[in-house]
This record gives sequence, structure tokens and C-alpha cells, in this order.
Amino acid sequence: MLDLLTILLGAFVILLIVQIVALVRIRQMIVRLRSMLRVIAPILQRHHDIQNARKVNMRICQFCKFRQTYIKATSHGDDDFYYLCKIRNKEVDLTDTCKHFQLETDF
Repeated sequence: MLDLLTILLGAFVILLIVQIVALVRIRQMIVRLRSMLRVIAPILQRHHDIQNARKVNMRICQFCKFRQTYIKATSHGDDDFYYLCKIRNKEVDLTDTCKHFQLETDF
């Protein structure tokens, strides 16, 4: 009976040591992965920002060849810009779009 108890206690201690070693190694791997993520995260963020920048709608008046920029000068010195469309001869906002859009090539 004593031998069986000793064998079970020994097996329990060995399994406990194996679990502790496994947990320590898992913790070390997590620390390494975090440090790698700190290095990779800015690169991925920059890539994500580039992808978002490519999604900008280029078919707006801001990039149209027919947009003309004017300045409203006031006596108070508050100068504001406003924009006219050459084709429609109307005041437009930079985010407006229309079917006559042509990309300005003088960027």
C-alpha cells in the first residue's frame, strides 16, 4: 500500500513540475509574441493607412480640371475661398461630384 501511495505521489509531483515548466514556456512565448507585435504593429498600421488613402474618391470637385478658385476679400480682412465650376458656372463645394468630371493633370 505504501509503495502505491509513493508511486502516485511521485507521479503527481512529476506531472506538477511538467505543468509548471509548460506554463513558464507558454508565458515566454507570449512575451516574445508581444515584442514581435510591437515591432510589426507600426508597419501594419502604415500599410492600413496607405490602403485607406487609396480609397479616397478622386472624382470630386477638389481634383476636377473645371474647378476655379476665387477669394472673397472683405474689408475686415476675413478672406474666404470659394469655388466655381467652369462648365455649370455655379458655386461648388470641394466634395461635390458631377458627370463632367475630368481629372486635373497639374498636380
